[in-house]
Amino acid sequence: MSEPTSCCRALGAGGAYCDNCDLLLGLDGLHVLAVERAPDLLTVTLESAPTRVGCPGCGVIAESHGRRVVRLVDAPCFTTPVVLIWRKRRYRCREALCETGTFTEQDPDLARPRGLLTTRAARWAIGQIRREHASVQGVARQLGTAWRTVWAAIKPILDAAAADESRFAGVTTLGVDEHIWHHVSTKPTDDGGRGPKELTGMVDLTVDENGQVRARLLDLVQGRTKAAYTDWLDERGEDFKAGVQVATLDPFQGYKAAIDDELAEATAVLDVFHVLALGTKCVDEVRRRVQQATTGHRGRKGDPLYGIQTILRAGAENLTDKQKGRIARAFAAHEAHQEVDVTGSSNLSGAGLFMLLSRSLG
Repeated sequence: MSEPTSCCRALGAGGAYCDNCDLLLGLDGLHVLAVERAPDLLTVTLESAPTRVGCPGCGVIAESHGRRVVRLVDAPCFTTPVVLIWRKRRYRCREALCETGTFTEQDPDLARPRGLLTTRAARWAIGQIRREHASVQGVARQLGTAWRTVWAAIKPILDAAAADESRFAGVTTLGVDEHIWHHVSTKPTDDGGRGPKELTGMVDLTVDENGQVRARLLDLVQGRTKAAYTDWLDERGEDFKAGVQVATLDPFQGYKAAIDDELAEATAVLDVFHVLALGTKCVDEVRRRVQQATTGHRGRKGDPLYGIQTILRAGAENLTDKQKGRIARAFAAHEAHQEVDVTGSSNLSGAGLFMLLSRSLG
């Protein structure tokens, strides 16, 4: 045939770029030259369109000086790892007195200089880690590369985000909670440890203009003590502390003491999760004690209280009529079982929660 049958014309001919392929690639200024698909890899060859380029040193129009082929790992596409083969244009300055000599085109939107991942792949990896709870190793497997390559690409972005103080602006509701890495050794890093095991996390719980809670992690600091939270608040400055109107915390006296000292004007409240967790724990403890006192042993199959242990942890509004009937029969099976009923009802009342939380915070 005298004419090509593909969507792209023969390489080197006029108008060799295909708008449809470029649209699918989604990188402005770069054009697809070829696509190859293997069972476990998609390879896309691309280049920029020829244009006049000035020398970055003196501004004189440079002349072409060949090409340099760069291999970049891109975000997965169609459930397949993607590699971009970028045919980078090289240029030579015509000015004899210019110290630049030769240089290569750069495109920050595609990849940082000497980077192995595209900018798009690095941000995709961060999104997977943040929102999908993926590990770096899992992200590397999806990208078809090594985890060290992924970490080298995303670490500068994460460091820049950590150094950006603008994320602390406009925080009116501040949450704090402990976090423990169960898989991290307690040994010092010099002896083979992997860093701190106990951490304190600060979260922005401010409601935005759309009525949505931001729920974004602001920072993680080593330790889960009053000092760890106090030092972090001091680093933020008086303006930040003055803007916090509500401070939520888990039932830990150290965090409460830090709030009393540093956020005296803010209202300290316990978050809903820990309130419900404390109430459920109290009901479980009473149920186990009554079970032991009435039967002389731990819960077994067929015991009334053992049969409703899971149902007692559910909200009353979520129970079916059948489940409500099982609870009623279990409480009626023995007079002592009413103590479990009273405990559950008390935890739902304001007075019961107040007594429970007061004991938890000392």
